[in-house]
Amino acid sequence: MPRTTITLSEERYRALKQVAARRGQTITEVVDRALELAGVNTVESVRTMLAAASRRAGLTDEQAMEMALRETAAARAQEVTSRSA
Repeated sequence: MPRTTITLSEERYRALKQVAARRGQTITEVVDRALELAGVNTVESVRTMLAAASRRAGLTDEQAMEMALRETAAARAQEVTSRSA
């Protein structure tokens, strides 16, 4: 697993350590979950979510991928618009 360094304020670092301790997790596990919740996912996890969603919706893999790409593009465009407003 690659290692990286991030710079946090002392206050944020203490809060991160406290959350990890309360949950019985490592700081890495807390950060990893936060990244997932923020939409930063691995290709494999995206494929798994997409397959499950397409089965529930009765879509083919191709239809599900097309819908996911359209919705992702729309969400990103809305985010860019919100930032510039």
